[in-house]
Amino acid sequence: MDELRAGLAIAQPVNVSIVPSNPKLFSVAPVEHQPETFLLSVEEDFAQGLSATELRAALAHELGHVWIFTHFPFLQTEELANDIASRVVNRDSLAPLYDKVWKRVGSAD
Repeated sequence: MDELRAGLAIAQPVNVSIVPSNPKLFSVAPVEHQPETFLLSVEEDFAQGLSATELRAALAHELGHVWIFTHFPFLQTEELANDIASRVVNRDSLAPLYDKVWKRVGSAD
């Protein structure tokens, strides 16, 4: 996580919480009453089924949301988060991750 944060020049702390259930599987949000700190929640069962490359891609994508929030908070999109993530991971590593996400929560259609 620290390597990815550094690669994206994110100075704000990002805490990670492994949770039993997360409807989005991975999500990130500012910590209430600590706007400069973020909490990234990861659904444990889903994360355990990811390869190291997919896990890195998922973390980079969520950090992409943090980067957007700290630079352009009104421009939050999945595509932009992927663009930011591709600064630190190969964009092709996102495809198998999305395949697993869509199989778990439903298609993007």
